[in-house]
Amino acid sequence: MKYTGRIGLPILAFISWMFLIFYSNLAYGNIDNIYIACAILYITFGWFLGKNYDIAKFYSEKDFLTQSYTRRYALNTLPKLLAKMDQKKKQLSLFVVDVDRFKQINDKYGHNMGDNVLKSIAALFKGCTKKPVFVTRWGGDEFLIVAPYTNKMDAYTIQSKIEAQLLELSMKFNLELSLSIGASVYPNDALEIDELITIADKNMYVIKHEKSYQQKSELVTTAPIR
Repeated sequence: MKYTGRIGLPILAFISWMFLIFYSNLAYGNIDNIYIACAILYITFGWFLGKNYDIAKFYSEKDFLTQSYTRRYALNTLPKLLAKMDQKKKQLSLFVVDVDRFKQINDKYGHNMGDNVLKSIAALFKGCTKKPVFVTRWGGDEFLIVAPYTNKMDAYTIQSKIEAQLLELSMKFNLELSLSIGASVYPNDALEIDELITIADKNMYVIKHEKSYQQKSELVTTAPIR
């Protein structure tokens, strides 16, 4: 959680108090005790308001369950990031990630287990990346990972790290966890945010369908002959 409000508002209160001191000296030639009391009151109240501002801002930007950024934050931040990529002539990779068979986890093991899986997967994404990359809970069991200054090869490296760490997470939960990851790269694949997300989403569903087809094929292959 950032401390913008808790720092900014007390400073503003202190500046206001300094104005009162200046006025007191100018008007009366001394500093009355009332001004010292006002200083303490101003700064305390400023800190209180700043703290509440920071908390409200934090929860408006962060998903309560996974502590990832919210969809709203991503949509507000992406235009600025793309403008920065244009300015610096750099690329940006975007990943749409879906947790495979998440409903089955909820149905079989309960929603507490499902919540723990989502929290751990979000933590895994953060552990496999570093700033300025950020992770967004896009909705339900779907995540959006935004990676500025990242080309196609860098995107592949990030994806490989995630898949490797996922094996360890599967062993931790004693579950066969799987992710379908679709990626797109700005400006190579698209110039508009919506199109960039749509391409990554389509790529994710292609992978998901391929996995589903492969699983069905394995079931047919291993089914006993009657």
